[in-house]
Amino acid sequence: MPRGNALERALSGDPLGIGDVEELMRWDLWELGRAASRLTRSLFGDRVTFISNMVLNYTNVCSVACRFCAFYRPPGHPEGYVRSPEEAARLARELDAAHGLRQILVQGGVNPELDVEYYEELFAALKSAVPGAAIHGLSPVEVDYIARRGRMSYREVLDRLRRAGMDTMAGGGGEILVDRVRREIAPRKLGTDAWLRIMEEAHSMGIMSNATMMYGHAESVRDRAEHILRILELQRRTRGFLSFTAWNFEPGNSDLTREYPYPATAATLLRVVAVSRLVFRDVLPNIQSSWLTNGLDAARLAIRFGANDFGGTLLEERVIPATGSRANAMDRQRVVDIIRSMGMRPAERDNWYRVIREYRSRGRR
Repeated sequence: MPRGNALERALSGDPLGIGDVEELMRWDLWELGRAASRLTRSLFGDRVTFISNMVLNYTNVCSVACRFCAFYRPPGHPEGYVRSPEEAARLARELDAAHGLRQILVQGGVNPELDVEYYEELFAALKSAVPGAAIHGLSPVEVDYIARRGRMSYREVLDRLRRAGMDTMAGGGGEILVDRVRREIAPRKLGTDAWLRIMEEAHSMGIMSNATMMYGHAESVRDRAEHILRILELQRRTRGFLSFTAWNFEPGNSDLTREYPYPATAATLLRVVAVSRLVFRDVLPNIQSSWLTNGLDAARLAIRFGANDFGGTLLEERVIPATGSRANAMDRQRVVDIIRSMGMRPAERDNWYRVIREYRSRGRR
């Protein structure tokens, strides 16, 4: 492929248009990786961060019925469940006693039986049970639903959730921020503009969040480029995104598997991570390696292709196993060992990406 100058402009920090990002998405992978790695090391040195966290899948009942999801059950299904605030608090307390939690990631489904009061009780119970852990909870999808159900503004919903204990908001429901793609993979889910509007509202209130991408299905290379630029555009205005995480669509037991039966390769993850680093630079500095869906080998490589954060231990995660894929059990020591095995320096962080503990890399005394 003829060499263009998108990579040179990216390395120089020049503004990039969608054509530039699309060009980077097609660039030689190893050259992309070397460039992204140099940029990442200039920002973070050899430090790779992680967090000790649990995932609270508080319900699997969902009326949105995304075609890529194998976890949800429709309302009234015999396998549907809802965790009570008391049950959730007990589980969090047990995991905190065993592992020392820094974060509780709260994610589930759009359950029509749950109103804002349920979430207020849930967050208050979690805060009482594990006061040292931040609640990283819900996403624009749930906020949109709660607002419509309770006839409230997004700001009212976010304010009530924050007062109840929500510290930051998750980036779920982003998938690909192109409405043509969203209509194919999740026709009942809120559109691109609404997702971005809720994120901007949260950021304006001081509620930070993370940004995500789910690739490997109906999207084109240009759609991936547009998604990344939409995230960058909002980040430049608000500086409210803490991190960016990309993961592949995991075929298995979902409806979308019939059309897209094979997962994207690890090379796709590395390309997305590298391009994200080159586009986001230090405007959105934290990029996760996403070991849960892509596997540990790909996650290790992602650290070499622009990621600086290994993510979390993700205790109790149930969404990925629902696809039929096996999820690795992880604890703090295993993450430290994996980072050390790459010759990198592990550092435990909190919910806001502040380093709270440094570990020596292998071989240091």
